[in-house]
Amino acid sequence: MVVGTTTAPAGAAAGSQQAQSPGSAASQCAALGANGGDTFETLKGAPTFITSASLTTTGTGKQAVTQCTVNGYVAPSDTFIVQLPVTGWNGMLEANGSHGLGGAYYLNECAPFLGKGYATVANSLGHVDPGLNGGFAYNNPQADVDFAYRATHVTTVAAKAIIQKYYGAAPRESYFSGCSEGGRQGLVEAERYPTDFNGIIAGSAFPYWSTIIGYDSIYTDAVNRDAAGRTILTTDKLPVLHKAALNSCGAVDGTITDPENCDFDPAVAQCPATNPNGADCLSAAQVAVARKFYGPVRDSHGRAITSYGSNEPGSELAWTSRINDTGGTSLEAGIGLQFDRYMAFPRDPGPTFQENDFNFDTDPARFKAMASLYNASPDLRAFRRHGGKLIMWSGWADQASPPAATVNFYHSVVADDGGATAAQGSVRLFMVPGEYHCSGGTGPQLVSASFADLLNTWVTTGRAPQTVTAVQTNSAGQVTATRAIHPYPLAPDRQVKKG
Repeated sequence: MVVGTTTAPAGAAAGSQQAQSPGSAASQCAALGANGGDTFETLKGAPTFITSASLTTTGTGKQAVTQCTVNGYVAPSDTFIVQLPVTGWNGMLEANGSHGLGGAYYLNECAPFLGKGYATVANSLGHVDPGLNGGFAYNNPQADVDFAYRATHVTTVAAKAIIQKYYGAAPRESYFSGCSEGGRQGLVEAERYPTDFNGIIAGSAFPYWSTIIGYDSIYTDAVNRDAAGRTILTTDKLPVLHKAALNSCGAVDGTITDPENCDFDPAVAQCPATNPNGADCLSAAQVAVARKFYGPVRDSHGRAITSYGSNEPGSELAWTSRINDTGGTSLEAGIGLQFDRYMAFPRDPGPTFQENDFNFDTDPARFKAMASLYNASPDLRAFRRHGGKLIMWSGWADQASPPAATVNFYHSVVADDGGATAAQGSVRLFMVPGEYHCSGGTGPQLVSASFADLLNTWVTTGRAPQTVTAVQTNSAGQVTATRAIHPYPLAPDRQVKKG
């Protein structure tokens, strides 16, 4: 274990340093868990208990960072991990978001911030189970609330108190960063607890969580089965469909730069009548399914019940998470089914509820009673008055959280703010060509940590981000291409820079 030789002990100002022996660094850390770890049990609205506190090391060699790692929980069950740099604390806090249905700590996403000197906190949204299971919330209203918003807030309160105790100073700035479920957490924080954070990074954020997870994910399964339950559009046809989309939308270097303005009809890939089931084309039935994948969710009468399409041209190769070739439940629909069984309805239907039990005519209305728990609101006036800054981002090829839903939500924020000029003072959206859900895809890409310095500059100087650089690397970690991404509605640079 690498042990630091300096730290900012209790009573020191944020970011200050004082020589300290390895032994005293360890004892100062361990002191956070002394007296049974109940030092923070009187925190208002967030009774906090420490279960362990010890020095740990992240990284190796020159990249090694030693921190005081604190495990604890806010009663009744909101567990967390706080990491406090032993040396070089920059005076700031980064709270990190979760993924899926929670249940795990994504310390790998904290690592870039920890390396910059941030103290970090990650929570598991009220339960520990990384297996995308929703049973933790079965007939458990407290679990619904913890997942929806409470866990993120109270563990942030706890982290700030622990930082105050350890460093002798509160964080100068506090930031939230997350993608996927983490992005949703960030948007909900901005609305419900506008003073928790000075700035928020919300990637691929599922702003309409109940809709997207609850029935958008199941819809693409439902429309892709024939009368016998067999898959119609199979994964082996996705490259055919993808190639047609690239050709139709004027792709450059294998990436569609602006899918929003491409009116792609998969019929261009349909097989001729002389060979209706060819290997390098789509059958008429497969074309019909593909159109539904790109379009909104519809009820049994063909009426749209979402205001956005599920997928954009260019995302086809990632539809493997929406298609199960055996006719079984896909990855996306599996998450949706867990949500529907245990979290979406006022009364949980439980484990016997199956995909084909969902009624697209009547069940969306039944979701409304719980939707306000999980969904984000575009009313960010209190966050803006507090001086908060929000960076939203998404990949245009996101296969899980519809990019059009993110764009729709941004337009709602702009309208609520009184127009684009006013809104750009507190919120900006960046859309990345070719990127899948939070990572992967074609061409240069971003992650939430890519925005860390830009957000801090915006908060501390008022200088808003004008461009962020998406990066493509090879297996050795070397940068092979970059692309400039500008705030929406400005289009990203069409060409990438090589090397």
